[in-house]
This record gives sequence, structure tokens and C-alpha cells, in this order.
Amino acid sequence: MKILFLYPNHEGYFRVPIGITLIMTVCKNAGHDVELFDTTFIASEDNVDTLVREKAKLTKPIPMDAMFNKHTQGEIIDLWLKKIEDFKPDLIAASILEDAYKFADAILGAAKNKFDIPIVAGGVTPTMSPLVCIENPNIDMIILNEGEVAFLELCKAVEKKISYEDVPNLVWTKDGKVKKNKLTKYMDMDKLPNQRLEFWNEKHFMKPYDGKMLMSGNFEMSRGCMHKCHYCFNRYMQIGFDKEQVGAYRRNKSVDTIIREVLEHDKKLNFEIILFSDDNFLGRSFSEMEEFYERWEKEVKIPYWINTCIETLNEENVPKLKKSKCIGIGIGMETGSEWVRRNILLKGKMTNEMYVEGFRLMAKNKIRSTCNVMIGFPGEYEEDVFDTIKVNKTIRSIDKELTSCAMSFVAPYAGTVMHNISVELGLIEVNDKPGFRGLCKDISMLKPNIYNPNMSWKRMIELRDNFTDYINGDLPIPEKYLKSDPDRKYAIGDPIYEMYTAYKQGPKSINPKSLTPERDKMIKNGNLDILKVPSLTNKKINIRDYHNY
Repeated sequence: MKILFLYPNHEGYFRVPIGITLIMTVCKNAGHDVELFDTTFIASEDNVDTLVREKAKLTKPIPMDAMFNKHTQGEIIDLWLKKIEDFKPDLIAASILEDAYKFADAILGAAKNKFDIPIVAGGVTPTMSPLVCIENPNIDMIILNEGEVAFLELCKAVEKKISYEDVPNLVWTKDGKVKKNKLTKYMDMDKLPNQRLEFWNEKHFMKPYDGKMLMSGNFEMSRGCMHKCHYCFNRYMQIGFDKEQVGAYRRNKSVDTIIREVLEHDKKLNFEIILFSDDNFLGRSFSEMEEFYERWEKEVKIPYWINTCIETLNEENVPKLKKSKCIGIGIGMETGSEWVRRNILLKGKMTNEMYVEGFRLMAKNKIRSTCNVMIGFPGEYEEDVFDTIKVNKTIRSIDKELTSCAMSFVAPYAGTVMHNISVELGLIEVNDKPGFRGLCKDISMLKPNIYNPNMSWKRMIELRDNFTDYINGDLPIPEKYLKSDPDRKYAIGDPIYEMYTAYKQGPKSINPKSLTPERDKMIKNGNLDILKVPSLTNKKINIRDYHNY
């Protein structure tokens, strides 16, 4: 059976994405004929993420435009249709992230208009919002959640032309009604196959790092996270599926398995850096990490970069990370307002001092680090943003050669509490097109998406653009923000926080027929304070007017 995969990358961020790679791998291993249509190097004229980081003075510039050959969308669609004509697939599969969904829809629509080939979508956005995406006339089926098992079962059904009733994790329509099949258990991560990397252009393996391009490998040692953050899809993965059916999402790959996999690929590719995609790399047992440090240093010896949570760093493990060739660590602080971090983001009880001490510890051991923060949370005030700037200024001053800080905008991705609240309160422009209903229009981490009555759009842009100058000391912090107010007297009585209370247990998947269930419930129960929250609706403005405000 022939399967054509679509990777609709439209911003030029190159890497080998593990999810779709593993799905292609299990299909190829099962004997299917697999090909990939990848738009990474033809849909953009440069790596947008790297350009933003260079503009923010976070990385040394590296010319990369020669890696790209930008085509118009019409030219890309022509290439796509030619690929289908030549390959003649029995099934088309697309991995979709919300940022690229509109782009993917245009490509899939061209295929649907010209060919009678079933189209299945998977990935984060269809998993978080299946009832939304299944309305898309260009998508026939959705694979929910992880697809390594389910996708092969779908292939069997398509190949044998039998009913989809027994395909696990499948959302599809029958007789005009949406059907959700039973879920399958998550795979033991040690039973996942080694990634087959031959599908990808070799440029995907290049990583801009410290002014050089390094041959990189992208691997995972775990999936999931134990935190309950309101801005992250991991919270939905914890509560959005019946654990009796799927098991626990947070799980690990053994040290033996990851070392075997990395070494196998290193024989051919000669990696110069390994990038671990784990959300919380150190969130596993002490004994397992001891085994990792020791064996990586002796057997692998390749520099590596991780993401982890600040509370996992200590005086004992950071020196071992360094000794085992860890050269960089990314930490998500998200905000310097401890109140916002605890009460709006539900990010635990970590204090600013814990973050500062963690970054000092990494610098002491000569490990590069990045503190990642965001701006634009519903209910955030300018005072909160300057709390973020002040603590990041302290972190940046620890060692300017080793310690960096980066600010992006909050993106209200479907499947997060940030999205639920933004829709409920009318703070984002919501799409009403079938297949997109309830999703944020033009979502991006590169610009403000959420209407904030406490800060203008231009002010948020200004604060983000000047973030690096503030933390480097090139711009003075306004005198009125030099002293923090931990009690946030300026925000007392803001009714927006009632909606956070309503979603304290976590996000809800979008029902396109009922986008504001909690707001409706509050009003029905006589709680009219929620109507006092300034929104795009009651201000009678659209997001473009707000941009000019």
C-alpha cells in the first residue's frame, strides 16, 4: 500500500520532527511504500524562528537563506499535485500544528478537489480539537493521540476496504454522524522502533548553534510532563483521555534504548550535537539519571541540549550533566510574577529565587542556559511584565556569555486553558469556517494574539522588542516599576480571574456548537460580573482595530 505524508511547515524551522517520523517508520517497517512531501525549504525564504532570535540578540547570526528556495503557494500546490499523480498513493496523511493549519488546509483542499483519495490528519491540533477538525471537508478521518499503533490499523482497513469500526483512536463520519472509536493503550516507549531518518532532506539535521551549523540529532527519552500548566497541551494529555483505556501519558524510554538508538544513527550521520525533545528531561528517578550520566559519558560522548524544570536542578546533578557533555539547558519560567505563575499558569510553587539560584548553578558549571518567558496572558498587567523583566535582568547578569533570556507571545492554542478562557471571554478573534470553528485566527507566538484591556497591542510589541535591552541594562526600568507589589493591589477585583477558577481542573476540547459553556453557566447562575471583562465583543472592536489602538 502507498502512503503519502504531508509535512506542511511554512516558517522554515528545520529539524526532524519525531512524531511524524515514527509514524512513517512503523509504516515502512510494516512493508508499506512511504513517501513524504515536505514544504520546509520551499514555503519560506529563511528560518523565521532563527531570524527572530537573531533580532533579539539571542544568537550569533548565520546566513541561511541559501538553504531555501521559496515558492508561491500556487507553485507548492502544483508540485504537490504532481507528486500525487506520480506516486498514486492509496492514503494521504498530514501532521498538523495549529500555526500551519490554514496552509495545510489549502494543500489538502487541492488534493481533495482533484483526487478521490482518503485523507487522514493527526498531530496536536486534530488531537486537541477533533470535533472541530472533522468538520473540515478536506479531512476524512482523524487519528487521535499517539498514532504508532492506530495508524497501522487504519492502513489495514484502507488496504482491505473494510469498515473503520475497529480502528483505534479514529474519529470519522458515518451516515453524517461523527464517530469516535475506542482508544488504544500508549505504547511502551522501549517498544517504539528506531526512527528511520531517510525520509528527510539532510538540511533538517543542521542546527544553528553559537555562530556555527552543527550536525544534529533529535531524540526523545520521555513523553509528557507532571506539571499542570494552563498554557501547555500536556495538561490536556493528562486529563483529556480515559486512563483506563490509554494508561499514563507521562512515561520514559530506558537509558539502554536511547543510547542504542543514538549510537546507531551516529554511525552514519556523525552527530555534533543531540537535541532532546523532552519537556522535563530530569523528571525521572535518580538511579536512571545516574545510569544516563555514566553511560553517555563513556559510550556516546556527544554534546547534548535538554529542556527541564528548574526544581529538577541541584548541586549534585548539574556537575554530572556537565561531565556527561550537557552543553545547554532550556528552562521555562514563563513569567517573573510569582502570583501569575501560581494562580494563572498553575505552574507550581517555584519562587523567583529558585530560578535565579538554578541559573547560577548552571553558570557555575559552565553550562549554557536559556530562560524562556512569555507576554500576553489574559489578566496580565504591565506591572507583571516588569516583574518578568527584573528577574530576567538578574539572571542575565549572572554570566552574559552563558546565560540568555528569551520572550515570546502567549499563543492560545486549542487544548489549553489559555484558549478556553480567551474564547469564553471574547479575547481572541475566533474562526467560524467549518474545520476551524473556535480556533484562534492567525495564531502565532511572534505577535500578540489575545486582547488585553490592561495593555495595548503596541505596548506589548514594544515590551517584547525591548526585552533584551531591558535585561542587558541598555534601557532603564521605569521608576514606577522598580518596586514589585506581591499582593498585586492593581489587579484586585478583576473579574477575569473567576474564569481561571472555572478551568482550574484543566482545559476542555472545543465543541464548535458551544464555545462558551462556563460563561453561559455563570450568567445562568446570576454571576454577571463576568460581563464586566472588557472584550473584543463588548468593546465593539475587532483584533485589527486593537492592533491600531
